[in-house]
Amino acid sequence: MRLEVYRDSRGGMELVGAFASTDFGIRFFYDVRYVQRGEEKGEFGISESMPLDFGYYEPQEYAPFFQGLLPEGVVLANLAERYQVPRNDFLAFFEKLGCESIGALTFVAEGSRLTDFKPSYASLENSVVEQLREDAERAVTEMTDELRLSLSGAQSKVAWYLPEEVDARDAALSDWKLPLGTAPSSHIVKVARRGREELAYNEFVCMEIARQCGFATPDVALIPEIPGAIAVKRYDRVLLGEDGLLRLHQEDFCQARGLPLYLKYADAHPEVSYVQVIAKLVDAVSERPAQERLEMARRLLFHYLIGNSDNHLKNYAFLYSEDWKHRALAPLYDLTCVPLTGYSTKMAFALGAHRELSDITADDLARTAEDIRVSRKAAKEEARLLAERFEAIDPTSFVEFDTQAMAKRVMENAASRLAVLKSFAG
Repeated sequence: MRLEVYRDSRGGMELVGAFASTDFGIRFFYDVRYVQRGEEKGEFGISESMPLDFGYYEPQEYAPFFQGLLPEGVVLANLAERYQVPRNDFLAFFEKLGCESIGALTFVAEGSRLTDFKPSYASLENSVVEQLREDAERAVTEMTDELRLSLSGAQSKVAWYLPEEVDARDAALSDWKLPLGTAPSSHIVKVARRGREELAYNEFVCMEIARQCGFATPDVALIPEIPGAIAVKRYDRVLLGEDGLLRLHQEDFCQARGLPLYLKYADAHPEVSYVQVIAKLVDAVSERPAQERLEMARRLLFHYLIGNSDNHLKNYAFLYSEDWKHRALAPLYDLTCVPLTGYSTKMAFALGAHRELSDITADDLARTAEDIRVSRKAAKEEARLLAERFEAIDPTSFVEFDTQAMAKRVMENAASRLAVLKSFAG
């Protein structure tokens, strides 16, 4: 088998490398010319865990990165059933999918050509909307198959396009388009399961609270015509004027660290300090490690404050620059006040000595600052500012459909954690 991997660039698609069958199994090889050009220009490879190399990568080395590009959960199970392939055979999925994934990579199977997938946009049909309203997970599976695109993660989500001149908050359904071939999307549309529509309002509110607390976040808008749907503007896109959108590359912390999906939570290794792992990874990847470790400390404090206990390693990412020469923390994403959902309130990994939200103390927050190698003084100041900004938020300022009540619930739920945060700040 041969499966080619391309990346988006201003000059068009560029061959990065390929998976190829050998006598020793399927290996990934960077294209020799790609490595030569990359080394001359000072570019990074596709992952911190897969630097540019003239040799090859074995499955155990490349699997964490590439498997991390696929959907998870029910959508992946539905696709596996449809294609009659094992859920862990990610290369088989890329042979079927992959014209657009998170980031800048495109996959072309043997027997196909890149020119077979001409970019275009199709109108959003009423049947698609009805499918999303009735059965989000099944509809996402259908669209993933038909549109040949792959979005990572466990949520039901699809990739749509909205012209730059149209604000998602004011967009009609007729303004949205479906990307075909290699056409980039502009937004990720998340759709909650029927009966759980409030999950969308929860995420919308938490993203807005993060923005008001001073964090970089993508723009988020509700889609009123589809209950429980939100549109998140993609931060891994650059507008090229009349030439449309350019994809930017990114990788989450699991991919960068070369960790399999099951290690995104600390359950398998509770003795390991994930906060220390994060600190070391930021030091290895970032051009401004001290500043970005401080930013990670701020984010951990915020996740605790709003009750976003599902803050696993795939919910943090590095965004690559257009020229692939620089990497920095991606904006915050996937924020939810989990105690309001009925799901587990145990953090993805421990802050200090505890994981359960209600068990975390001011001493645990101090230990977290120590583990991420931020001075206690700096961490306390960030905690003070965060508490101050959070308390200044007026829930009545949320005017979008059904979000004001949710904002009040999120802030009320955070009250006990806010007290701990203020105690730590002193």
